[in-house]
Amino acid sequence: MTEVRYPLHLFQAFGVELEYMIVDARTLMVRPITDEVMHAVAGEYVSEFEMGSIAWSNELALHVIELKTNGPAASVAPLAEEFQDHVGRVNQVLADRGAMLMPTAMHPTMDPLAELKLWPHEYNAVYEAFN
Repeated sequence: MTEVRYPLHLFQAFGVELEYMIVDARTLMVRPITDEVMHAVAGEYVSEFEMGSIAWSNELALHVIELKTNGPAASVAPLAEEFQDHVGRVNQVLADRGAMLMPTAMHPTMDPLAELKLWPHEYNAVYEAFN
């Protein structure tokens, strides 16, 4: 990413966050394994892992992973390629687990009352209270 100078003014920098649902590669049913993905890349259960200009992080639901800019970006122009690279990286980790990313954080058939699992690690108390 292009270096950002501080202080920032309106529209001088951008923060982009994209949420993806993890699903079974064969059935497309939700797979609550974001913690396994984070453990695979970080070597421990973490809520966020920085990989250069992009960070991976958890969300309230254990089947959702977030990719986001690692700090303010001076331009959105290079971000599409960077995010797509990280989508590929996440999918590589998921392939070993028979899973893949679905390009949305909403599932068309998921029953949240029966299938929702919350992030069980750091900040779990916040997610439990919010849920």
